[in-house]
Amino acid sequence: MSVTFILRSEPNPGEVTVRLYHDAGAVLGTVSAPGGLEGTHTAAEADHDGMLGAHQALASAIEIASDHGGVVGVIDNENIWKEEWGVLERESR
Repeated sequence: MSVTFILRSEPNPGEVTVRLYHDAGAVLGTVSAPGGLEGTHTAAEADHDGMLGAHQALASAIEIASDHGGVVGVIDNENIWKEEWGVLERESR
């Protein structure tokens, strides 16, 4: 199943969400999922302080999204998204 990335201003209920941010010069991400992260066997579940590298966060979100409709909401208030990560669609109103 392919995953669609959609730029969001806030998380949508029932959707996997990645929040991207800068911290001390590093690009990091947090992942949230419907029902939580327990049992996902991803880096997002294993990381207890919520500070994943952007690639780990995206990989976790992609894996989890396959069980939740194939959509990953992306909150990117700092315009971090890179083209090589995929197409980031704009939220439709």
